[in-house]
Amino acid sequence: MQDKKPAGQNTTWALVEPALPLRRALMAVLAVASSALGIHWLWTLLQPGGVGGLEWLVIAAFSITFSVSCIAFWTMMAGILLRLAGRHPVTLRRNAPGAADAPALAKTALVMPAYNEDMADVVHCLMSTLRSLHQTGESDWFDCFLLSDSSDPAQRAREREGMARLQRRFPDGPRLYYRARDENTGRKPGNIRDFCERWGAGYEYMVVLDADSRMTGEALLTLVRRMAANPQAGIIQTVPLPVGQRTILGRFQQLAASLHARHIANGLAFWQGNSTNYWGHNAIIRIADFQACCGLSPLPGRPPLGGDIMSHDYVEAGLMRRHGRSVYVLPEIGGSFEGMPGNFVDDLKRERRWCQGNLQHLRLLTGRGWRPVTRLNFLLGGLAYVTAPLWLMMISAGVLEAALATGGGRWVSAAASAPQSAIKLIGLSLVILFLPRLLGIMLAVVDRDSAGRRPALLRGSLLELLFGILRSPLMMVLYTGFILRILAGRPARWDTSLRGRRRIPAGQAWRLGGSIAGGTLAVALGVAITAPQLLPWLMPALAGPMLFPLFLHVTSLLAPGWLPATPAESRRRVPMNPTAVGQAPTASAVSAATTFDTPREDYRPMPLQPLSAPPSGA
Repeated sequence: MQDKKPAGQNTTWALVEPALPLRRALMAVLAVASSALGIHWLWTLLQPGGVGGLEWLVIAAFSITFSVSCIAFWTMMAGILLRLAGRHPVTLRRNAPGAADAPALAKTALVMPAYNEDMADVVHCLMSTLRSLHQTGESDWFDCFLLSDSSDPAQRAREREGMARLQRRFPDGPRLYYRARDENTGRKPGNIRDFCERWGAGYEYMVVLDADSRMTGEALLTLVRRMAANPQAGIIQTVPLPVGQRTILGRFQQLAASLHARHIANGLAFWQGNSTNYWGHNAIIRIADFQACCGLSPLPGRPPLGGDIMSHDYVEAGLMRRHGRSVYVLPEIGGSFEGMPGNFVDDLKRERRWCQGNLQHLRLLTGRGWRPVTRLNFLLGGLAYVTAPLWLMMISAGVLEAALATGGGRWVSAAASAPQSAIKLIGLSLVILFLPRLLGIMLAVVDRDSAGRRPALLRGSLLELLFGILRSPLMMVLYTGFILRILAGRPARWDTSLRGRRRIPAGQAWRLGGSIAGGTLAVALGVAITAPQLLPWLMPALAGPMLFPLFLHVTSLLAPGWLPATPAESRRRVPMNPTAVGQAPTASAVSAATTFDTPREDYRPMPLQPLSAPPSGA
């Protein structure tokens, strides 16, 4: 396939990317310049005492980690500036698409893969989405499939009964179908592939939903119309905001996403243009393109770095671009939501799986055929986790050197001998880390939609920022542990995601987090004895790991009323059900829902794509 331009450029729904190479060059110059400035000031700080092997190692690690932070900084700043200017991040236009030239709708499947999910939650999310879609009056264009990979017969009975309840709730459409596979071959990508091969020919597009996804009817219609107006597009992704969790951890993470996720997505859309990532759900996909381009081959070798690709969505986006199809993220499309875990333990299980998947992406960097932005996305995804051991190595090197030296060690003496360089480096680091987040908080607080709740929003945002400061070094330690386990050949499991409100008792929290807390406390005591001048510099990095057991327990508790919900929830913009839908099925209801008709199959095989394209002309 070759890159295609949108048909009908005059329509306000067409996506064009003016001056995209110039945008990318601008972002590259800004990221390189700020990275070079930070590296220069670190060099100036260390150079008076001589730069030996250990210092070169620290400079190399700092160069990688600081460069990643600079890319994130300028991406988020670009997103904020685009919001202030009222410009679309892809087209750079001011005006939204017009209703007068809205493209016609097309047949679309809502596809929800499920693997041993809590059916009460699944029915709640599906009913919320379908109810909102039904209210648009356009639900006849949509069919909904629950694609089960569940292995337990009792679970499948619950799934059938849940879908039967939805059928009774929406007798006039959209049509609902249930399919259960005998084997979980290929996991979620294999589940989607099976749908495309059997029924993909009957639909133009599919919207992939996770089991906790909720979308408004208007969001779904907008996605279909954007796709119809842009024949070059293979995937169009929304920004799903986490909602619905009432624990302290959930409130903090939901609030952070509501404040900053759209700015990040705006910035990515600005410089990545038609080569953004796909996040695996709450996105619309052109089925013919997906079938032709996105059949995933397993990685050579054994898990954890071989076998099934865990973070399949990045690779599917890369395969689309390799075949000349466009992948967009459109942050302006609201009404897209997802659930999330309610405690650290369940959240870390998900993080470990993502860590393994992103490390697998690093194996693809040298493969032939990937677009440059795809390679950069693979690299940045891997570095999101690899930077953790690099930061830990830098801190450990400073602590070890201080413990063996006199007078506080090299770092304290360097800061004393070159205070201007130290102040500049610390100042630049603080700007890179916190300025975009502070601007995001300010914009949310002054937004006119926040009238009447500004004090609560400001209080919650600043508390979330403090929580993030404490959490970051803790995640540095945990990510390092994930990587070591993966390198030791211990793969993560792809289990059912746990999204309920599960409290972590204090005893369990101490069993799980006591070793990290104790080890960090021992480091702090050792530094206090051998190099007390270094301890104030280290405390921001030591506080989070020392408080890990407390984090585990406290953040799993129900959030107090003064910790605000997200703006979308406060304004009642999240699709909800007016009545409870999670009651247990009766025996008669389950037996009455033992069979489901599915559409007539038109089997079309989905070819597997090599992860390294053959040389041109081969």
